[in-house]
Amino acid sequence: MAAEEPRVVTQARLKRMFDPTRGRSTRIALKLVKVILGALVLALVIQMLLPPDLPTETKNDSFAPMISMDLLSALESRRPQQLVYSQDQVNSYLASLIRRKDSPAKEGFLPIRRIFSRFDEGVCRIYASYSFFGLPLYVSGCYSVRIESGKLIATCHGGSFGRLPIDPALMNQLDVVLRKTWKTVDRERKQITQLAALEFHPQSVSFITVR
Repeated sequence: MAAEEPRVVTQARLKRMFDPTRGRSTRIALKLVKVILGALVLALVIQMLLPPDLPTETKNDSFAPMISMDLLSALESRRPQQLVYSQDQVNSYLASLIRRKDSPAKEGFLPIRRIFSRFDEGVCRIYASYSFFGLPLYVSGCYSVRIESGKLIATCHGGSFGRLPIDPALMNQLDVVLRKTWKTVDRERKQITQLAALEFHPQSVSFITVR
């Protein structure tokens, strides 16, 4: 009986080696994992391509406030002033910046189609719509901002690509995608650094010249 055991073991091993069902469970599991990963990647891509919940687009900027001129006049007067603009007024002004012939928004790859803002208590969310071969791609960043010693200090509270939310720590690293947006409003940014403060409230922003 002992002499027969090695032969039985060998036969069993050969049977397993040539079994057509051998490894089927592993192959099925691998295919299932690939399908799940593919579905997750597709879902992420769809979320990135879907437009976020956007403020109403300004169709006519002919009555947009001259925010840059207002800031310049307020700074030159050196009198305590508070300039208040609604979210719609700011978005109308941003639309006028995009339409300028010399706007940096039109430069290079991925030109900006639209820049717009949304104000809540203490925070500002900036959106940019880029054109990728005619396809709109949306990026946003959410910030609280203060002025210290002539510098804008912005704290990132997150962002999004399309409808895909981005963690604040990761958005800090990806802020480069909004570089063209900051370049487009560079003149206004430099003026704001000369103010005493700025405050965000729901649907409005206040620029304070002197405390």
